[in-house]
Amino acid sequence: MRYLVIIPAFNEAENLSSVIKGTLRVTKDVLVIDDGSTDSTDAVLKGLDVKTIRQAHTGKGAALKAGFKYALKNNFDWIITMDGDGQHDHREIPRFVKKMKSNGIDMIVGSRMSDTKEMPFIRLMANKFMSRLISSMMGQRLPDTQCGFRAINRRVVENITLETSHYDTESEILIKAAVAGFTITSVPVRTIYNNASSSISKTKDTVRFIKLLRKARRPAAGKRN
Repeated sequence: MRYLVIIPAFNEAENLSSVIKGTLRVTKDVLVIDDGSTDSTDAVLKGLDVKTIRQAHTGKGAALKAGFKYALKNNFDWIITMDGDGQHDHREIPRFVKKMKSNGIDMIVGSRMSDTKEMPFIRLMANKFMSRLISSMMGQRLPDTQCGFRAINRRVVENITLETSHYDTESEILIKAAVAGFTITSVPVRTIYNNASSSISKTKDTVRFIKLLRKARRPAAGKRN
């Protein structure tokens, strides 16, 4: 079983080096997607022995899709996605790998809901609300749909069509994978907040998310082979 860790990065120079170095201690199959960073991310990446794809800034979803394309082309069986801001612990990758070896599981999502003491109250309430909403779209309960620390089997990527390119892509993957009949589960992960700034636009990304939900209410989210 071969898996690739994909780390999308947009202006993550402050934390990216430690994230990559830690992940490389777990696996050498790491791909960083530099989504048009304007800080010193490029200099950080040049100083590390890690596979990198650089593209114009399009959005986190577009970065993930570039990584998915690379993973499929290079025959990886699984994809693990991590954020580049240091809020995901590389030491928890083996938790995903252990579950990836179980038969019948297609996607694994990290859940921070058993470790919420460090999560700001407003963020906690928003996560709970969004998780209930996305779970209703999926037709199954998932405790933390907002966590970007995930493992995705290649057959999921091969059998759904992603139409978004921003932060809504992560929700689109869940909804379409569930509707297509793939098995999705979760593993507990740490809640880490390190004062990293968010690139989410409250206005634009909220509008994008609403559009996604409206579209998700319609049939034809994809069909599993």
